[in-house]
Amino acid sequence: MSITKIVFALLLTISLLYVARKSSMRNIPPTTVEATYEDLKFSHSGDHIFKGDTTPAVFEVKVAGGLLPDGSELALYYEPRGASQGALPANPQRIAGAAIPGEGLVYRFEIPNQGRGNEFEYYIQLEDASSLVLASLPPNLPDQAADPLWFRFEGRRSVPLLVTHITGMFASFLLMLLAFMAAVERLRSDQSRIRLGRLVLSATLALFLGGFALGFWINHQVYGAMWTGFPLGRDITDTKTLVIFFYWLFLLFLLRGSALYHNPRGDSVGAGSARWLTILGALLSIAAFLYPHSSGNY
Repeated sequence: MSITKIVFALLLTISLLYVARKSSMRNIPPTTVEATYEDLKFSHSGDHIFKGDTTPAVFEVKVAGGLLPDGSELALYYEPRGASQGALPANPQRIAGAAIPGEGLVYRFEIPNQGRGNEFEYYIQLEDASSLVLASLPPNLPDQAADPLWFRFEGRRSVPLLVTHITGMFASFLLMLLAFMAAVERLRSDQSRIRLGRLVLSATLALFLGGFALGFWINHQVYGAMWTGFPLGRDITDTKTLVIFFYWLFLLFLLRGSALYHNPRGDSVGAGSARWLTILGALLSIAAFLYPHSSGNY
């Protein structure tokens, strides 16, 4: 393969991964909800992600229009995400709000760290002395279906490990593009078939090392679990990596003669099928790489 094609593939890889990176840098905006009770107005803006193995989840509620009614209290309830939809009745934990001196009428709630990857839904209520609910955040009105508030605890990624992971994924994508270029050439000679097979082998190995061997480690650092994609979890990044890997592993099996033994006659498909399956795999990989990374969910 000419140096021109290699340089072109390198530049295209850099460009595509830059676009993928930019599209994946999605900051999840805080959820903002409001509620009223008589002359009082309650507002709450909460983050979703709390990073660090000891970092607590901290939420605040601002109160305007006066003081809380005598004997009333702001309380935050939280439970594992989706627990209220299960067969067992929900049993949320309760935390009473504490007024913050010198910051106006603001109440703060602090939830101790619950471990990497654990997600919770929560809501906040104004309750009187008999536990009667006077107001709730989000509002619980028959004509207003508010999305549940949620948060998640995450660990912090190791920067050297993350750089190594990105390098592995970069290498796999570059090799896929080189395989694509080799596939669009004429594959009539054994040498061209062997070159394609070796590129498919190299791309598959690089994807395994970058996406799984290193990806497992990063997942454990952030979510406390080695695998967070299908069928065990909902992380779209892990799931799409799995789909791409299985495709290239299957392609490697079809081209095993060329890839492993330098013998195209050991392949399960001919030159035409090898060409189109490789082109399809490269296009599938491009589409998956450009699909924005998740933050732990589909």
